[in-house]
Amino acid sequence: MYAVGLLMFAYIWRVQDAFPILGRLQLPLLSLGLAGILYVTNRHPWRKPRQLRGTITYLTVGLLVLMLIGVPTSLWPGNSLSFAIKGYLANLLFMAVAAASIRSVQDVEFYVRTNVYGGLFYAMLVNLFFHVGPDGRLGGLVYYDANDFALVMVATVPFAVYLLKFGRTAFRRVIGVVALGLIVLALVKSGSRGGFLGMIAVLVYLLLRYRAIPSTIRLFVSVAGILLAIVIGSDKYWKQMSTILHPTADYNWTDPQGRRAVWTRGMSYVAHNPVLGLGVGAYPVAEGTISAISQQRASAGRGFKWSVAHNSFLETAAELGIPGLILFLGIFVASFTALRKIRPRGIYGPGITARETALAQMLIGSLVGFAVSGFFVSAEYFSYLYFLLGVIIGLTKMLRLRRDAIFALGVRGPAGPPPRAAMVRQAYSTVSLRA
Repeated sequence: MYAVGLLMFAYIWRVQDAFPILGRLQLPLLSLGLAGILYVTNRHPWRKPRQLRGTITYLTVGLLVLMLIGVPTSLWPGNSLSFAIKGYLANLLFMAVAAASIRSVQDVEFYVRTNVYGGLFYAMLVNLFFHVGPDGRLGGLVYYDANDFALVMVATVPFAVYLLKFGRTAFRRVIGVVALGLIVLALVKSGSRGGFLGMIAVLVYLLLRYRAIPSTIRLFVSVAGILLAIVIGSDKYWKQMSTILHPTADYNWTDPQGRRAVWTRGMSYVAHNPVLGLGVGAYPVAEGTISAISQQRASAGRGFKWSVAHNSFLETAAELGIPGLILFLGIFVASFTALRKIRPRGIYGPGITARETALAQMLIGSLVGFAVSGFFVSAEYFSYLYFLLGVIIGLTKMLRLRRDAIFALGVRGPAGPPPRAAMVRQAYSTVSLRA
């Protein structure tokens, strides 16, 4: 569990960027290797690889297969192969060890706390040492840009809200409050409109659907977050956010390097390469070499920006074809479907508690924020997404195995079925003895 927590700090919260010595020690590679070795040597029956089988796992592995199939026809075969093996496969391994490690709700809550601590660390770092540029946007970040940073902050908000109710100790609840405050500060500082829209989506979800959290807490978080943003947001920030209501007046509408033009060209790449796509990681190559505007500028001796799509869904379709987009969308659909089933009197039997329902709703809120902000960022291969998928797989795996263990016990007390808590404890005890 601690090795996977270290992975989170290396892959998501980029602690090695703040402490370069850790980068020179290859912290991401070392932490992944450590987690893998500890997993291989573990003998707990709920951590065996066969327990990870399911729709989400199959869909994510399917994306890897499509990437490899598309290598020969890629605009940059070497880069596509390298990305699939070194980049995407590492995310899959991260997802797998996170999912496999989960045996109980306490394990999931360990990752909740670790993620909030990571978000608190990164938000504090940005608020203290990085500054807003003349354009009103956060600049100079080492790994994430302003939009990327805003996305991971938005996706962390539901985790911090979870701690306000289920933090178990006063310290953890205080950490949740502090993290939420620093996240709002960092979001305003980022100047990201995609992050702003993602935050609005999360707040709406928080108010209407995060029902496992008391309404007083949800209302407090929403009102406090809005008031804090109003107070600390500069005139330049709110002027920039107001352009969302007037898109045709923004450079993204008129500039050939703005999002509208990039997305239009992206749809043409999909139309011309609907089955195999351009090859994973090849969207910037298409922008700089085969797009009509790049060829026009090249003929005039001028260069053109090799830009990503700034849209996770369009970039997936362009690079992996329509089959890749279907698999990518399927990951979100399968995740939402699996999490919605975690509720009292649902398919997981009598053992579901308010804490587990809140965890499911927390993960839905995080996916909502990721999807909305990801519509304006090329984030389809961010490690944060595969961390979320790993926790979802692990949580549903644990609930399924626990339900099966409870039903297998078939124990009835003198006054009928044993209490729910006793059944859960007995199921865990049985599994521990078998292990």
